Amino acid sequence: MNGQLSMSIRPKKKTVSFYFRFLISIFLIAYVFHKAGLGHLWETVKEAKLNYLLFSVALTPILIWASSWKWQIILRSLGIRLSAGRCFWLYVVGYFFNTVLPTNVGGDVVRAYAVGKSTDRRAEAFSSVFVERITGLSVLLLMAITAFFLALRQLWNFWLNIALILSVVGYVLILLIVLSPRFMAKMTRSIKFKAARILLEKLSKFQNATLALKAHRGTLIFSILNSFLFYLLAVLNVYLSSLAFSSSLGLAEAFIITPIVMVITMIPVSIGGIGLAEGAYYFTFARFGIPGAIGLSVALLMRAKALLAGLCGGIYYSTLGIDIKSELDHDRSRHHVELGDVKGDVRYFSGFEDVMRKKTSPLRKYQEIQIGNPQITSLIKFELLTTLFGYLPGMGGFFFRQLLFPLLFKSCGKGTVFGRSLSLQHSTKITLGKRCVIDEYCRLSAQGDHNSRIILGNEVLLGRNTVLGTRGGHIEIGDFSNIGAGCRLGTTSHITFGNHVLLAANCYIGGAQHRFDRLDVPIMRQGYVSRGGVTIEDNVWLGAGVIVLDGVTIGSGSVIGAGSVVTKSVPPNSIAVGVPAKIKGSRVAD
Repeated sequence: MNGQLSMSIRPKKKTVSFYFRFLISIFLIAYVFHKAGLGHLWETVKEAKLNYLLFSVALTPILIWASSWKWQIILRSLGIRLSAGRCFWLYVVGYFFNTVLPTNVGGDVVRAYAVGKSTDRRAEAFSSVFVERITGLSVLLLMAITAFFLALRQLWNFWLNIALILSVVGYVLILLIVLSPRFMAKMTRSIKFKAARILLEKLSKFQNATLALKAHRGTLIFSILNSFLFYLLAVLNVYLSSLAFSSSLGLAEAFIITPIVMVITMIPVSIGGIGLAEGAYYFTFARFGIPGAIGLSVALLMRAKALLAGLCGGIYYSTLGIDIKSELDHDRSRHHVELGDVKGDVRYFSGFEDVMRKKTSPLRKYQEIQIGNPQITSLIKFELLTTLFGYLPGMGGFFFRQLLFPLLFKSCGKGTVFGRSLSLQHSTKITLGKRCVIDEYCRLSAQGDHNSRIILGNEVLLGRNTVLGTRGGHIEIGDFSNIGAGCRLGTTSHITFGNHVLLAANCYIGGAQHRFDRLDVPIMRQGYVSRGGVTIEDNVWLGAGVIVLDGVTIGSGSVIGAGSVVTKSVPPNSIAVGVPAKIKGSRVAD
């Protein structure tokens, strides 16, 4: 889409650089194994202590959790809400791409792309990964330089000095390019090549999203502290792994070795650090008087644990993470077109069309449209409750729906009642307060990704035939609000009501609109754009048939006359009427 940061993560053809790094990896592995000696290595591995091996393996998910926790907090500061579990498993999927798959695609790119694709906020998604990595790199370099000077006598070596200098120089250049708007603007002005200018324009969006985090000092401080926690756990990881091979390595020495090795491993001269990490462990252990075979054994244990995590990520990627898989593979079934339709990458008008074009079973399509997850238990529960009691009239239907329908929702307060013939889609993303009334023939749909949600406060009334629908956005209605019959609220961003909001019948609230900037693609295929959603503050009354368009805020205490079309924000306590609505008076006495 125009105006969006777009990155393809399809595996690229192998380049000369790839084969060069492949040869470097083979050479380094052969050299380190030769220096350590296969006999000494086998004896070291054979005598490994099982209890310390298990401790070392058990520490791996804790390390991943620490990193995914930091990433989740950064995403939240950028306005992207992901559950802790999803962040963790996306991190594990990253291990799969880094350690298992023979591809040029990095795990960081994969998880950033997956989040950006599912939330349609790609610049922020990639920025979150960059900030997560750059804060970690800052702490790592600080620890590595400190460790180097603490053990200068043992670690003094020409190539190690070069490695640290290159890492620091690369770090400074990254900060200069990404975090300096003046430097970016100067480059944009001086470069004349169209392709380069397009790339710089995309980088500027990424830069703006990254710099937006300057206002979230708490997040940056947390990221730094979390990075220290992660690397302290990494030190403990190396220490426990060395104990598994009866090493005399102390905890203080592990504190010196770990950051040095991790910095060396980051230098992009081999495939996935293969050979480089093994050589770094061999070299640093030997410098402390510990047999190189033990250092190599520790490196191989680290590699095995990363592979194990990668295999777990692969299982999640291929089974539980079906949505991620479609995002990473560009979901060819989703973009499949028939004769007469638009060819190319399109955005479908409805969630139904989006799902129906997938090459999956009819049952799976139904589950995606209606329920939102593939679990058979969720399907059985939904079908039983809605089929047996959804259309049941009279007192019996009233009683059983009040008793059993709360099981269909994310949460439901006491005293909430449900009319018959409700249409519910992705109801596990819907939260209902206490004593709400959902009248007959209402439709509540929270289709879309995990960010979609509908939240009703306490004592909210939804009149007959009212529709609340969101795809990738959220609708929140405050306490004691009354939504009249036949109203429709639809958004891909957000619609937020305060308390005591009153809508007469047949109102329409729209929290997004179709794009129409391209002439070569039909409007219904161009996707949506949001001007910020709709906010209606406390104690607002909308007359019958009022239309409120995206980007509008209606101030508290305002009254909008029947049949009005609100295209611009309305100040508090105003009286607005007309098409488009204009301020005709104020409820505040002069």
